[in-house]
Amino acid sequence: MELIEVIAKSHFEDSRIGAVSRKQRLRIPKELAEFLVNLDLVDYINPPLALVKQTPQIEATESGGDEPQSWSQPEQVSQSETAQAPKRGRRRKTGEY
Repeated sequence: MELIEVIAKSHFEDSRIGAVSRKQRLRIPKELAEFLVNLDLVDYINPPLALVKQTPQIEATESGGDEPQSWSQPEQVSQSETAQAPKRGRRRKTGEY
């Protein structure tokens, strides 16, 4: 049984662990921790790490192999020009230059 460390966000009572006060640290089973996190009663202190699957990297060949999309360069984003509002004086009416 894997135990996870959590901290209570509010006061509550559970039949499996008893009365819990706010900011109390608990070491509880993983399934119970997930259940209480979904109810928004506790937060993980050190969240459990998810398994990360690594994909094999494919090297481009000299004979003209296509590169995967993840290796392509991103396009440049054009900056839009915005009019700055005057900092002093009254506002101009629309259509007035």
